[in-house]
Amino acid sequence: MAAINVERSIGTTKKAVLAGLIGYNNERMGKQKYRRLAISLKERGKIVGGIVGEVWTSVLFMQLFWIEQKFRGKDHGTKLIAAIEDEARKIGATRSYLDTMSFQAPGFYRSCGYKEFGAIDGYPGGVTRHWFTKSL
Repeated sequence: MAAINVERSIGTTKKAVLAGLIGYNNERMGKQKYRRLAISLKERGKIVGGIVGEVWTSVLFMQLFWIEQKFRGKDHGTKLIAAIEDEARKIGATRSYLDTMSFQAPGFYRSCGYKEFGAIDGYPGGVTRHWFTKSL
């Protein structure tokens, strides 16, 4: 009989779920490209900002983006976005998407050409989560 288990360590379950999902998707869509990307901003060898993302099929998803405070507002973010978009295009991406919180950078992403396609209210402190997309 199947049983539901709550786990504190997700490694084994994540691996099994991912393998099952990839297998199912490949049955429906054929084998798809999947590639992780990381773009960093460094000063004196230290990472002071960067973007981590992945391209699946033909879509770039920017998962994580951070820049140390003293490097913000100096065009570094725009250059990081352009760099990951360029790398994604090289491997066949035609679209990009990301999410951000209302206190983070929705205006910045709009200035980079991203269009909002969804939002969810209800986070603590009146915060909203926003989703953005852009054709590459």
